[in-house]
Amino acid sequence: MKKERTITESARERRIRRGRALVGAGFPADADCRLPAVTITGCGYVKVEHHTGVLQLGEKRVRLLSRLGVICIEGSGLIAADMDGDVLLLEGRVKSVVFE
Repeated sequence: MKKERTITESARERRIRRGRALVGAGFPADADCRLPAVTITGCGYVKVEHHTGVLQLGEKRVRLLSRLGVICIEGSGLIAADMDGDVLLLEGRVKSVVFE
């Protein structure tokens, strides 16, 4: 179990370093299409790109798996307005977006 955790953490560190290298080379931070991108429009819409799976989809909480960890979106009246591949558009009153 410990070996798996160490391997996961070093893979995560490599992804973070790769993202920093792209930014250092003059590319925008979202140039690495494998990293999640979260766009919030007002308090009613959240678009999450490049997630790797839905862990929980409820009216008050949505949890998505990504290459950097779990993305947790909390609010009220949350509904999945559109799901297409690795893109999810949520509507409802958004209170917080947290990377766990």
